[in-house]
Amino acid sequence: MIEKTKNKELGENEIIGIYAQGKGDFGFVDVEGREKGYFVFGRNSLNAMTGDKVFATVKVFKGKEEAEIKKVLTRRKEPIVGVFNDSGRFGFVAPNDPSFKKDIFIPGSKALKAKDGEIVAVEVLSWEGRSPEGKVVKVLGKPGDKGVDVLGLAVEYGARMGFGGAIREELEKIQKPVSIKDINKRKDLRKLFTITIDGEDSKDLDDAVSVEKTSKGNYVLSVHIADVAHYVKEGHAIDKEALRRGTSIYLVDQVIPMLPKELSNGLCSLNPNEDKLTLTCEIEINSAGHIVNTNVYESVIKSDFRMTYKEVDEIIESKQEVEEGNTLLFGGIISKQLISMLQDSEKLRDILALHKKSLGVLEFDFPETKIIVDKDGNPTEFKKYERYNSNKIIEEFMVMANEAISRKFSDIPFLYRVHPKPSEEDVEKLQKNLAIFSYTLPKKDKVSSKDFAVILNEIKNDAREKLLSKMVLRSLTKAIYSDEREGHFGLALDYYSHFTSPIRRYPDLQIHRIIKEKLHKRLDKGRIGHYKLILPKVANKTSDLEVKAEKLSYKIQDLMAVKYMKNKVGEQFDAHISGAIQHGVFVELDNTIEGFVELNEKFGPSNFVFDADMMEMKSSISQVKYSIGDSVKVELIKVDPKLLRLDFALVL
Repeated sequence: MIEKTKNKELGENEIIGIYAQGKGDFGFVDVEGREKGYFVFGRNSLNAMTGDKVFATVKVFKGKEEAEIKKVLTRRKEPIVGVFNDSGRFGFVAPNDPSFKKDIFIPGSKALKAKDGEIVAVEVLSWEGRSPEGKVVKVLGKPGDKGVDVLGLAVEYGARMGFGGAIREELEKIQKPVSIKDINKRKDLRKLFTITIDGEDSKDLDDAVSVEKTSKGNYVLSVHIADVAHYVKEGHAIDKEALRRGTSIYLVDQVIPMLPKELSNGLCSLNPNEDKLTLTCEIEINSAGHIVNTNVYESVIKSDFRMTYKEVDEIIESKQEVEEGNTLLFGGIISKQLISMLQDSEKLRDILALHKKSLGVLEFDFPETKIIVDKDGNPTEFKKYERYNSNKIIEEFMVMANEAISRKFSDIPFLYRVHPKPSEEDVEKLQKNLAIFSYTLPKKDKVSSKDFAVILNEIKNDAREKLLSKMVLRSLTKAIYSDEREGHFGLALDYYSHFTSPIRRYPDLQIHRIIKEKLHKRLDKGRIGHYKLILPKVANKTSDLEVKAEKLSYKIQDLMAVKYMKNKVGEQFDAHISGAIQHGVFVELDNTIEGFVELNEKFGPSNFVFDADMMEMKSSISQVKYSIGDSVKVELIKVDPKLLRLDFALVL
């Protein structure tokens, strides 16, 4: 890969990338566009830290490419979290992250009055000698304090906590009640029967729906989305901070919001029986699931009901406890009109699902993990998140709105949610792996999403469905944001954007702004040029921030799993094998918690051999073998709070 710097163009054996420290005396340099990072021996790392941008040269050693870091171009922006050790006129911070091998020297003047033993966040300023030097930027609390461990991980991953004074000043100036002046400029839909459907613990309600039937037998689906852009102006303090965050981050029992709660949970949230400013996408859909017409306009709504997924399922299934006249969880009396619209919504969902199937949409149904915590934030239960049929109603409606919006505004500068086709190499690898389990992905020049959909359908009744589905998923590229329309492979759509969640995703807010300018005929040459300039940057930035948020969420889940299991060493659990590598197998418990079984450690270095072609561990002295999908019983033998790792042993 050739990447330009200020002074020169990189040569053939020169790279610029991001360094990631390994668990031993080695690391990797990750370069954009390359699937695997370049290996770096510790002696060649030049004191680089995880997250540093580095310049390196690449050489071949024993047939393998290795990198030698020549210069650290920029230090990581995210702080390092650890325990402060006070030595009087100076101190040291011992990082929590075990991949960071050195304590950080802190001059007394830069300790921020941290006390011995406290958890602190540190910015590294330089690394000239044996140890890096830094300054304390935040004192997080004492070990064991409520939420300090979660906060520490959030800070290390660059999550931005709290909102500054300039934002508070802007919030004070925002007009709180919806004014008559604002209503008069919009289509008044307050008499249109409208509902929201969300989880019981949701607070930022950014979408509402209305469903009607026409005299021709078509459906009119109106998806009303909070008009965040009305309140958050481009370039103002709230907008700049929202772009820095890119997305809201959901962490078990708390949220790090993209917008201040006054907006996300209050002014913009589509709470029932309140006038709310919205951007409406009104879609007429025929009985075959095709879009007949799309209208987009600014509106004002007053949601009639706030409903939960569970309640919607119970009403549709005509359960006695939710008969007409009963009161819903968030208030409101069940009416004939509500029941009728929910029944029409289910019929429309079925039509859309059938159309989707004909396109070859890839449907994955992995159970999400729900973690129950006590008042102190400690996990008390891990279980599979309960999904309802009504989840699919909202999902289908939101996908339809996202497609309709993307198609309607594709002639102007816009942001798209793109999902590129898998690479030939990944397809070939998947074909090989599926063949192990007697499944066949067609071998042809261009594999389509329909080919993948056929495989997913075939494995539905297989006991290993979840594991095989993950295998298919891993062969796909990650969806990203782009200012160029490339289509969405997984949804089998040529047009797709994110429009429906501007409270929690910046790309949605960005296109709302563009849509509103188009509707008001303000999208002149100057503004088109402006968007052509900024959209590639917004796409790249928000794609990166999304990945960071996902990694943080997974890390918090690992932390909670370790805390939940710490007192269960010696207990046995039912599990299944979810993966295999050179030294052992990964297992997943029935409650979704995952861990590792190091087979060679228990049975001796020569007993089990990893067969990469068959993705299984075989005994060299018996007929015993362990394959992906096998059910096993395991015993928890070690909990590592530093590595956030659970080690199990097979119970034979």
